[in-house]
Amino acid sequence: MNTKGRKPLWRSPAWWTAAAVAARNLNGMRQVRRTLTWADQPAPAGNRRSAEPMVLHVVIPVLREQQQITAVLAWFVPLLRGFPGSTLTLVSTAREDRERRHLAARLAGATAADLTVERFPQLTGDELIALGEALSGTGEGSLTKAVAAEVLSGFPTTADVITAELAHLPEEEPVVRHVHYQGDGRKAAQVNAAVEQLATTAADREYIAVYDVDSRPGRELLERTAQFLARRRAQDGELPRVVQQSARFATQDAAGSWWERGLCRGAARAQTLWTLRREIPNLRRYADASRRPHPGHGLPGLAQTVGHGLLVRTDVFRQVGGLPTFTVLDDVAFGYRLTLDGIPVDSLPFTTTVPAAEHLSELLAQSERWFQSYLDYPNCAARWHAEGHGRRRDHAMALTIGAYRGMAWLLVSPATAVCLALALGPHTRPPIRAAAATALWAATVAPVRALAAAEGRPLTGWETAVRSAETLAGLLLKSVGPLTALGRWAVTGTRHTELAPKSNRRTAPSTTTDREFA
Repeated sequence: MNTKGRKPLWRSPAWWTAAAVAARNLNGMRQVRRTLTWADQPAPAGNRRSAEPMVLHVVIPVLREQQQITAVLAWFVPLLRGFPGSTLTLVSTAREDRERRHLAARLAGATAADLTVERFPQLTGDELIALGEALSGTGEGSLTKAVAAEVLSGFPTTADVITAELAHLPEEEPVVRHVHYQGDGRKAAQVNAAVEQLATTAADREYIAVYDVDSRPGRELLERTAQFLARRRAQDGELPRVVQQSARFATQDAAGSWWERGLCRGAARAQTLWTLRREIPNLRRYADASRRPHPGHGLPGLAQTVGHGLLVRTDVFRQVGGLPTFTVLDDVAFGYRLTLDGIPVDSLPFTTTVPAAEHLSELLAQSERWFQSYLDYPNCAARWHAEGHGRRRDHAMALTIGAYRGMAWLLVSPATAVCLALALGPHTRPPIRAAAATALWAATVAPVRALAAAEGRPLTGWETAVRSAETLAGLLLKSVGPLTALGRWAVTGTRHTELAPKSNRRTAPSTTTDREFA
């Protein structure tokens, strides 16, 4: 091979790119193995129920969730009976009525071909069918705003469904409350409104537990959580202030085409790997550092909380002013606020499984929505510095960490694509090819096999190849949502929308959401 005229390896951008991605992915794989060793271990033999009573005030904000309410009540009401003093609050919102009027305006001019899930993900299948029938009945080629509004008004709102369902519960069922929020805010404002109306007798021993409408925490999970709380209380002299139940993601293969099912499975697996190699390790490091503060050394890191499976001690929730309502999303911003006060966020040593996006359009919209949190960090710094929370250098450190995490997300797809091109390129130099192949192996093959081994289901060679290819596809798509978020912001000048950035949940949540511990 003629090597004359070639740059030295250390002067090759391709080499440094492949080596940097390989180093990051190998460290990520190391974190995956450490997390799998630490999390989801079998429960100790004997009585699993802790002597520490656990009172949970479960708060579930709902918007356009008519089809989910019956299942939510059927799951949570019997579950919480096992934890005396616990309550369930469903928080509907008047925003649903305003969004319905906005949807009617958007439907004006829609033809029969436009009445699809892809065009109107905010509408249920029944609503789309009714709109199509109404359009046929008018004999016109497109809907008018008046017809659309009349059709939509014929369907009950989520608040109507909750009221009807609660009327069927036994009178002696004190566990369920319904709060109807009248303001313009979204999820965070709904949760805060519910907590404001919550009467507690021991705020330092009770928790606000924020879940999504498709969350299905099981009894095993809650009992193990109670055990964890008791252990932390024995070590710290008080109950943990904030606890995060981290999640794995899984699809139900609801998409119609094989490639879309595989792509969504891969994206769900890639998100699970992010939980195991980034979310949980970061929370563990932050919690350890915040319990051993070093005066003058600045922030102990940056807590990155997630908006489902979040348990906040009631006194702490009120101390920090509840969930932030001035940002587009609330979960990462809430972690920023906790960090300023040095409040530990404990990661539970076991995971749940939550539904993942089932369709490409939903997947892209979800990742675009989630990336909004990273764009909110400057707003957090400006607001809370003005209010006297945190020193200037604390905010500078938090913004630096947040920028690094956001940039890492933005670069996942480009870095993966570059490594794939280098690994397959016919003219790639062997050291560069080896580094690129190592990066891809550490991001796909190794973690896929580690996940299967931890679940007690070793994979065949073919299964490994299929799952690795799906995960690779998920990684190649991972940065599209964030890039779309940046592009939309640049074009429109705003990140706020008339409609809440969500779609209707079109698949039933899995009822097997706890990891198997036996």
